[in-house]
Amino acid sequence: MELDAKDTKFLKSLGLKLRSIRKSKGWTLEETEEHGWPNWRHLQKIESGKNVTLVTIRKLAILYKIKISQIFEDL
Repeated sequence: MELDAKDTKFLKSLGLKLRSIRKSKGWTLEETEEHGWPNWRHLQKIESGKNVTLVTIRKLAILYKIKISQIFEDL
């Protein structure tokens, strides 16, 4: 299924939210690997608006020690 403009806007907003959460932890992209994320370049793509699975979002919530719902607040 192709993404439309609304989907793209949502993914960019989601990426910005994930970046904000990471930065609130005081972590650089590279430092996420020190905290258990397998590949910071993958996270960089997600934060820039690349399509992401629910499983990946769940893993990010675990990494950041937050509820999944916090990721979707205000999107």
